[in-house]
Amino acid sequence: MITVLVEELEFSTIIGLLNFERLTPQKVVISAKFRADEFMDYAKICQILEEDFNENKFLKVEDALEFFEVKFKRQFNSLKYFYMKIIKKEIIKNAKVGAELEKFY
Repeated sequence: MITVLVEELEFSTIIGLLNFERLTPQKVVISAKFRADEFMDYAKICQILEEDFNENKFLKVEDALEFFEVKFKRQFNSLKYFYMKIIKKEIIKNAKVGAELEKFY
């Protein structure tokens, strides 16, 4: 079984709970791994991630992780493994912070 990788996809988007985060886009970096018994187009995955981030304007990184886990499981019925890490690069001056989610099916 092939593992599809997306490493360090970076773009600016609205994400966060604080007032200024709701107004000013900030950089996020996404890394992900998928295993499935079907073709997964990594270019399409990158497009989905960026478009859905910009459309949903998530309040929390955790909300985004849960959203994408459900979305990719529905879109790829044979998905066996999901891993995603989302990092906010600019919210804390001297650290990169975020969260990750890993699921086996």
